[in-house]
Amino acid sequence: MAPDRNLFVLITGASSGIGAALAEVYARRGGRLALFARRRERLGEVAARCLAAGASEARVLVGDHTRPEDVAQAVTALASWPRIDRAYLNAGGAAGTDGDHFVDCCAAGNQTGSSFSAAIADGVMRLNYSGHLYWLDPLLARMAAQGGGTIAVTGSMAADGALPRSGPYTASKLALRALVDGLRFEAEPRGIRLCLIEPGYVATEMTTGVHFRMPFLRSADEAAAAFVRGVEAGVPVIRFPWQLSLLNRLTSLVPRSLRTLWWRQVLAPLK
Repeated sequence: MAPDRNLFVLITGASSGIGAALAEVYARRGGRLALFARRRERLGEVAARCLAAGASEARVLVGDHTRPEDVAQAVTALASWPRIDRAYLNAGGAAGTDGDHFVDCCAAGNQTGSSFSAAIADGVMRLNYSGHLYWLDPLLARMAAQGGGTIAVTGSMAADGALPRSGPYTASKLALRALVDGLRFEAEPRGIRLCLIEPGYVATEMTTGVHFRMPFLRSADEAAAAFVRGVEAGVPVIRFPWQLSLLNRLTSLVPRSLRTLWWRQVLAPLK
């Protein structure tokens, strides 16, 4: 990517993982960054790395995207920017309602039919779906007014439904997929590109607690580089890595009874 010091990029969930890696990709391009997440200290560290890497600006916006008032405050802070060219709605995960209940989506019982928690299921949905709505509202309006822009939303290949013991997490990502697909038709004539990013297994804080072998695991830096290439090329749906995407597609063709048998073998040590 050629340097562009007048490219204004917003990234949510920017304090670690894919979000931090996305920020560093655009920093090396010299872009102007707005970094939004809950953890002030970690955001400060990411901002410092971005400035050292060549970013023209690295604003720290502290907030929780599941709180409309936090998003509204961040939107107000960005009013001084002439435009927002790229918005990566990347915040999300598998945490419970208050962030204290971390859910290992394939090992913990509180997302399963054997020990279900409505509070955690609701928290996962707010984290991975509802929180994005609070950003989409002002971003779609602003980009329409400025004549265009790109919004990239991070979903997951879990939406393919191939991952057991993760009903609420899968549901949240499937809802996000449907939302982006549904909004794209009217957004495009207004100059707004909507991009759905669906990672496979990426080495982040979220995957640290997963207790089974994750096929085709990739680093956050590898994932971010692939996502930025796709977004800048105008690809509407980006799935990375392609190997896991293909495996998921093929798995969907296998009879459910055989898939269930295979997963029971894989997850047996976790019980």
